[in-house]
Amino acid sequence: MTGTGSGADARAVLIAVPTFRRADLLPDLVAAIRSDAASVTLPWRILLVDNDPECSAAPVAAELGVEHLAERTPGIAATRQAALDAGADHELVVMIDDDLVPEPGWLAGLVDTWTEHRPTVVMGYVRYVWPDGTDPWIAGGGFLRRTRIPTGERLPGLKTGNVLVDVAQVRGLGVRFDVSLGLSGGSDVQFGRDVIDSGGTIVASAESIARDDIAAERTTRAFVRRRAICQGQVRARLYTRADSASARVAKRAGFLVGGIVRVPAFAAGETLARVRGDVAGSATFRRRRWFAQGRILGAIGLDEFEYARPAAP
Repeated sequence: MTGTGSGADARAVLIAVPTFRRADLLPDLVAAIRSDAASVTLPWRILLVDNDPECSAAPVAAELGVEHLAERTPGIAATRQAALDAGADHELVVMIDDDLVPEPGWLAGLVDTWTEHRPTVVMGYVRYVWPDGTDPWIAGGGFLRRTRIPTGERLPGLKTGNVLVDVAQVRGLGVRFDVSLGLSGGSDVQFGRDVIDSGGTIVASAESIARDDIAAERTTRAFVRRRAICQGQVRARLYTRADSASARVAKRAGFLVGGIVRVPAFAAGETLARVRGDVAGSATFRRRRWFAQGRILGAIGLDEFEYARPAAP
């Protein structure tokens, strides 16, 4: 599917949806993408990048009249890299996660920001919406959150749930998603670091908003605990990479000590917040303590994979 108009520099947009066994969400998402993209003058097309070995998104793509690409290598990193590989040099690849919903002006916000600033990557905003009845302790603890950063501001890092990537620039820099991080998490963080380290730029678009209606199963303390710990492990894994064994040991030691110092400090903060009746403060300190525990586990090489999949029967 393409929009009308040629746009500056003969650019076009590939709207890629990395997806894994969420076929039920795709019809509404594609409809919302089409509705929003109709206001953009650049030509555009939609591609479902299917990471399910059984290609569950293929019949949906055929029914909806959009393109389908099967990516057999498991993990979100391989799926996102497949989306970039599918883009032509003149295309801007927009990626939106399959559980998000674009709000009005979503695509124009990304494209207009790129047109004005010409960065390597534009990062849009993800607005998390907790369902009614969510435990106030969880909703107030910042477990799922993003900061809405002013448009055009340069960013030191990246999250790829709602982004635009200039394919030609990325290929020129030689940057790719690290497929080895596909199931453990952190591939988007590493991709962003590699873009910046290679001389590229990442800027924010506050006008591009994608809504995440948080699923009920993500509103439990067990889920947010696991997520916070996994995020700490990912941080340790990414920031202790080094070419030499001695450098890795030194970095891991730093993360280990940092985690050990933080755990009791955050525990004390949580206790004080609870005594004051500060629900959000108590949850925030608990989140930070769990994250610090993840730092410790990651520093000593004990990892849980955030996107681990059950073994095939």
